Amino acid sequence: MRVLKIIGFSLVCAALLFLFAMIEDLVKYLFSLGALYIGIQFFKRNEERGPRIAFVLTTILFYFIYTVFYAVYLAATGQGIPA
Repeated sequence: MRVLKIIGFSLVCAALLFLFAMIEDLVKYLFSLGALYIGIQFFKRNEERGPRIAFVLTTILFYFIYTVFYAVYLAATGQGIPA
């Protein structure tokens, strides 16, 4: 059950960070604040060091996975990858 909680929080946090990185508008900072809020909530609920490290590492992993899938999607649709 703890693993599912870590994965769930990490998926949401990575998605918010991905949206922060991809959006060019001022709204992008709301996604950053959302990711920060999710991180704070996770750290409040888990006092141990192990789950916190797992959360950070899986969030980074999921962020890169989202980025790779988005790049593949852009390449497949012929839109070109933004610089």
